[in-house]
Amino acid sequence: MMMTMISSCVSTVTEVTHNFSKVTANHTPLTITVRSLRSQHEGAEILVGVLLESGGNKEQKNLPLTAEQYYEIKPTKGEISEEMYERLEEASMLCQALRCGEHLLSYGSNSMQTLARKLTQRGYSREVAQSAAARLCDMGLIDEKKDVRREVEKCLKKLWGSKRISAHLWSKGFAQESLEELPEILNEVDFAENCAALIRKHYGEIPNDSDDFRRMTASLARYGYSVGEIKEALKRF
Repeated sequence: MMMTMISSCVSTVTEVTHNFSKVTANHTPLTITVRSLRSQHEGAEILVGVLLESGGNKEQKNLPLTAEQYYEIKPTKGEISEEMYERLEEASMLCQALRCGEHLLSYGSNSMQTLARKLTQRGYSREVAQSAAARLCDMGLIDEKKDVRREVEKCLKKLWGSKRISAHLWSKGFAQESLEELPEILNEVDFAENCAALIRKHYGEIPNDSDDFRRMTASLARYGYSVGEIKEALKRF
């Protein structure tokens, strides 16, 4: 299982230089050797030390793998093929994306779509970012239905209307299936009363001036209230 520890997340991902993984100018064959296998983060990760050699050129790579990836790939010390090295590189990139995703989630909830977008902004490929977000969801670190309810509660505390709440949730990138319960959640809310509370909070009373009244109703509409909800709220004064 992927570690639950929180690691710092770098803003960019260093690209692997593929030129070295082929041949040098004099066409000397490439030799790839696993030099070390070290456990880190209390066994949650295995750091695979790899030496790439081509003639007089040498380059050391340290590729972190999750424990699950390590037992799946089963790298051993000694010379390995380029195909095995590429497999280790791909797995290591996913491991780093998972670590970065956990770090991002430690700051607050994210939908799968939002987390994947943030990972691509930090340099991970779209495929790796989406795979990492999906795995973190499978691990229970992303619970979109629970996060939807939490976001609705935050919006209601701001006295937002249903239209603005719905638009906010869509902007967060929640999947359609995560929003299936939204109508039921919103049906439990007395939005006319919330609208009346918003009027009391910002205006204290209903403006007598017609221009001020129009500005108020326009503002309430921007908060996401319907014409019917605004009319009902005005009746409650």
